[in-house]
This record gives sequence, structure tokens and C-alpha cells, in this order.
Amino acid sequence: MKNKILIIILIIFGSVLVVLVGIYFTKQNRTPLDSSNQTNIEQLQNKIITDDFFINLPVGWKQTAPAIGTSVMAIDTNEIVADPAAQKINFKSYFAVSYDTLQGKKLDDYLQTVKNGLSQTISNVVFTNEQDLLINDRPAHAMEAELTQQGVNFKILLIVITGQEEDVWVMSFNTTKNGWNGYKETFYDIADSFSLKK
Repeated sequence: MKNKILIIILIIFGSVLVVLVGIYFTKQNRTPLDSSNQTNIEQLQNKIITDDFFINLPVGWKQTAPAIGTSVMAIDTNEIVADPAAQKINFKSYFAVSYDTLQGKKLDDYLQTVKNGLSQTISNVVFTNEQDLLINDRPAHAMEAELTQQGVNFKILLIVITGQEEDVWVMSFNTTKNGWNGYKETFYDIADSFSLKK
């Protein structure tokens, strides 16, 4: 089967708890999981544990049903949103974790594909800061960006972590621009806790 380049899409979900403004990855060459092989996700104390990884869940955050293409998603249920536009769409700050593969690309090329996909989908996205990281001995790259959707100024943090061979894991952290200073350290702390089981 011939691998196809996955398409990076920014999606907006309006719901009672959260508007998802992030990236999800859908692999066209991946066989859908049947019910016997689905990832067993459980929350123990302040950790989210899946078949592939575990990640810390801050106090007051709650795991929610993941969006299509994501492995896990959690929101800050204790957040008091001051922005009227964000209140109107019931936004709560959240993070999501997605799986993808490099599909023969070098990491730098993959990251550029992510940036290009975002720029094509959201014309007003501006990348404000990038840096290489090391998360639990695995190379990673962080990208901060700002964008406006539905009258709300958002600030997002994307962190791509390399796994085995061509595996990559993408963490997306989302909050309002006004809330960024209060969440930045928490977002990076959550990312630092990400650990693959193999």
C-alpha cells in the first residue's frame, strides 16, 4: 500500500465545554482499529495512561472524549474565562495528543509541512517562537503561534516528539492570548511529563 501524505487540518468544534482549535492528524494508510484493539485509556490520580504513553494531568483538569484523530484530550474544568468572545463559544483551555509518522520525511521537513498546513488553513496564524527540546531523552520541537477564530484571539503551543523509527507524537495546547501567561508554564510542564512506554 502506497503511503499518502497526511493532511493537516485545523478544526473547530463548538460544544458545551470546549471549542477545539487545534490540529488533528488522520493517517489514510492506517487500518482502523477494531473494538478488541482500541487503546485502553484510563485516568489514575493525576496521570492519563494509554497503551502507548502516559502524561500528567494537572489538578482541576479532566480528560474528555478525544476529537477524531487524537489519542487523548483534556480540559481545564476550573478555568474562569474572562474574554466575552471566548465565553460566548464556551471555550475552555485544553490539550490534545495525536499520533503520526514522518512518512519518509526528515523531522525538519515534517515540521515545515505542519506549519504550511496551518498557514493554508488559518490565514492569520503567526508563529511567534520555536525551539528544540529534549523530553524524557527524546528529541522534540516546540512551536508557539497566535491566531484569531470566531472573534477570539488564541495562543497555541504545538510540540512534536519523536518516537520509535518514524513515529511522532504531536501535543497541541490551546488557550486564549490573554490567558497565555497563566498557562504557559503548565503547558510546558505537561509536555515534559510525556513518556512513551517503549
